[in-house]
Amino acid sequence: MKIKMKNNIKLLCIAVVLLSASCAKDYLDINTNPNKPTEVTPGLVLTNALNGTATSTTGSTNFYRFASAWIGYWNYSVAVAAFAEERSYQFTTNYGPVVGIWNDLYHNLEDYTYVEKAAATAGNTFYIAVAKTMKAYDFQNLVDVYGNIPYSQALQSTTAIRPAYDKAQDIYEDLAMQLDTAARLFKEVSGKVPSADAAFDIMYKGDALKWGKFANTLKLRLLLRQSQIAGRDAYITAQIALINANGLGFISANEGGSVNPGYSNTAKKQNPFWSNFGYSPTGEPVDNHRYYIASEYAMNFYQNNNDPRLAKLYTTIDDGKGTTYSGSRFGPTASAADNPQVQSAIGKGLLKGADMPQPLLTDFEALFLQAEAAQRGYITGNTRELYEAAVKQCFSYLGAADVAVYLKNDVSNWDNATDKIKLIITQKWAAMNGINDMEAWADYRRLNIPADIPISDNPAATTRKVPVRMLYPQSEYNYNPDNVLAEGTISQFTSRIFWDVE
Repeated sequence: MKIKMKNNIKLLCIAVVLLSASCAKDYLDINTNPNKPTEVTPGLVLTNALNGTATSTTGSTNFYRFASAWIGYWNYSVAVAAFAEERSYQFTTNYGPVVGIWNDLYHNLEDYTYVEKAAATAGNTFYIAVAKTMKAYDFQNLVDVYGNIPYSQALQSTTAIRPAYDKAQDIYEDLAMQLDTAARLFKEVSGKVPSADAAFDIMYKGDALKWGKFANTLKLRLLLRQSQIAGRDAYITAQIALINANGLGFISANEGGSVNPGYSNTAKKQNPFWSNFGYSPTGEPVDNHRYYIASEYAMNFYQNNNDPRLAKLYTTIDDGKGTTYSGSRFGPTASAADNPQVQSAIGKGLLKGADMPQPLLTDFEALFLQAEAAQRGYITGNTRELYEAAVKQCFSYLGAADVAVYLKNDVSNWDNATDKIKLIITQKWAAMNGINDMEAWADYRRLNIPADIPISDNPAATTRKVPVRMLYPQSEYNYNPDNVLAEGTISQFTSRIFWDVE
């Protein structure tokens, strides 16, 4: 594998300015010689890395470009002649998200690796724990998209120019151990993080207890991914016991992890999701805001169930200028019926403002994870309370009203649901729209919920099935051929991730 070593370490000025009252958020490029690295304050790199995670995952186009349509949230308008790969499920090793997700996350991992090593040298336990946690976050995303990947030999520069691929399940198990270590370290430094170090933490501002809950919740996500694997319950139960032993618990209401280095409505300083899908600093819709429109499937779900989130997840037609809502059917090449002027766009509950924090793991996702784990008997807790708290926190995040009324609807009523897991995951799907579409894609692959997700009927979709993974990028075949070819022939329809056994 050729993991490109960056010729510079991008530093966010905001990391320095967080120590003062002023606010300058441009990026600086510091030239480095890879054979004689420049010593950079790990706090500066940490700030850049956390912002890089936001721009590479939940704030990136890649995390929505295919998953949003495949999972039934968004569709593609007639404003651009594109998205043939997404409509047909046919793509190559050069497909944009295939290349982008791989490169972006491995580059982001380089920054966290630098922070971890520099912090170890400096004896900075807090930074070590943050780096371990965020490396687990990135590596899980890579595994969930590609399956087996370079892990144990990755990020070693010239020591392993062509790193071998590790088995995805082995990576998951090591990530679980890394998160245990991180949680232990967070517990050790709770209340002891110096303010100078906390200033560079643009997620929890040095709150080690919240970071510990983030690490535990991320591990819970890893474990629940494996819930359908036969014979895996004993492993999951044992790993949950390790979480319980650290005593930090999981993310609860108002404790979700969001990044904000000081986003503002200024060119190159906007929140990444807003910059990609919202409006320019002068108020014009960016291209993607016109390219992505509401899906007919999701629109029908929210409308038919009297879901107040409809008005927060989507605008009325013509970007809010109209009075009605409309969604477009996924599959066919866009026609005049898919003109943004007659379809709903991405709503204001998702596009809160250019200065909005960028969520990486929301409190409502965390509560849905806990509800599922409790329902499966992996953790203790009142499953109904966890489930309803998840729905309530989603409403709160979007700014939607009448959640108590909504929870009495047939689609969301706990007492009336005969299949509680189906209820939890269906409502999780309804909540994750535009927040982290990759998580909804993962749940669909793992559990086939919602089961009636529309399958593309595009003429080029010769295999009418939502893909179960991405292909490896062409760069791997060019620069790490022996190792990637050892993985065999990869199909987006049959080469399942290890936890996808349905």
